[in-house]
Amino acid sequence: QKHNTTLTMGDAAALRNTLSQTDNTMPGIQSSSREMMRFYDKPGGPPLAVSEWRSVLQTSSPSLSLPLLYVANEVLQTSKRNRGSKFLEAFSPVLGSSLMFIVERDRSAVEKVRRTVKVWGDRRVFSMRFVMDLLAGLDNYREGGSGVANLTKQQSPSAAVDASPKPSSSSASSDKRSSVTSSDNDDDDDDEEDMFGGSTEGQKLLDISIDVSALSEANNKSGFGSGAAKRRRTSKTNNPSSTTTTQMNVTKKPKVLSGQNFLELFQSIANLEDKYKSSMGIVEAIPPSFLDDGSADIDDLVGDELTSMYKKVCDTQRKIIRERRTMYSVAVQRRDLEKEAKRYVLWLKNLAKVDDDDISFVDKLEKKLDVISVCHEEARKLRDVRRSEEAQQRAEAEAVAKQEADEKERKRLLEDVTKEAEAKPGMIWNPNLREYQYLHDHTEESWRD
Repeated sequence: QKHNTTLTMGDAAALRNTLSQTDNTMPGIQSSSREMMRFYDKPGGPPLAVSEWRSVLQTSSPSLSLPLLYVANEVLQTSKRNRGSKFLEAFSPVLGSSLMFIVERDRSAVEKVRRTVKVWGDRRVFSMRFVMDLLAGLDNYREGGSGVANLTKQQSPSAAVDASPKPSSSSASSDKRSSVTSSDNDDDDDDEEDMFGGSTEGQKLLDISIDVSALSEANNKSGFGSGAAKRRRTSKTNNPSSTTTTQMNVTKKPKVLSGQNFLELFQSIANLEDKYKSSMGIVEAIPPSFLDDGSADIDDLVGDELTSMYKKVCDTQRKIIRERRTMYSVAVQRRDLEKEAKRYVLWLKNLAKVDDDDISFVDKLEKKLDVISVCHEEARKLRDVRRSEEAQQRAEAEAVAKQEADEKERKRLLEDVTKEAEAKPGMIWNPNLREYQYLHDHTEESWRD
């Protein structure tokens, strides 16, 4: 009985295999739920079963999501109705994230998921407060909701500024300043929760602030690049479709939380870091004299030397402007990736909890093996002695049985020989052959006559 209530690694593997083969039929769902209910009375069984269920859910194809949800529904209702609350306690911490994971993979399944959650409330499987929290987490994925409300909310101020008309240059500059101020405020709020940059007082991993005040003053004096900037602003004002295109790109469907997407995200961040360092290397390679307004060497230049110096300064200005745009683009992309990475925090915590549960189970198993190893050697010796004695007893029993069979066979042969040696009626003794023979009957050859 103690052996039947002990978990083994084979039990977990068998459950994982059963869940991965679940189909969307009632017999298949009931079979998988029965396999999970077998873990109810085993120590640590319900948490292990839920962990295997969640692992199969996260690694399986989207077509298996609803069958696995129905398996969880069957287990929860059966446990609540007939057994107890162990599975309810095991499912509660992971149920909300699992439901959102299902509807993120298949938006068409959101209403089926909501109906299942409402059944839990109607049948008092969970408290109404917990059920309402689960339904609230699914509201963004219903028809009419984008499921990415945070992204839409974060991009809405800039979209509103871009879409507004700009009747004059003064009003355009005023709107631009207000947009920058609003964006800076939003940035300050987000920086406080930045999981990669730390607090606002600490040093950022990506710091692109460059002191180019001297270069800015030189730009204002020479007017270099102002015409191009003006043309860009005019093009942006006259092309309202760019705002719509940008908004559509920002509100795209988020990626599914998975290990592969997580690695790709960090690889993208590493690539941006390399791109930023490359731009910084180009900026740092510029001679300091090009950025120093008080340099006395320029006053001594005349003719071709002055023309050559002017060309070098203009080339340097173009280079700095190009690299500044590059670094700004890197910063924007890096910020978007950091916001995307925040979605993985809860997912990573859940994976860490699964790993902790697995480590705890393995530690308990290791302790049991240590206890068993103390008496294992002695038990093995006793087993070998017992097997040797049993083999000897079997050999002796086989020898006795064989001896009895030989004795019976010898007696039977002796009886047959004795019976054959006795004289029967009509037989005489033949001394030559030393055996009894029948007398020759001459009447049997009378037909010859």
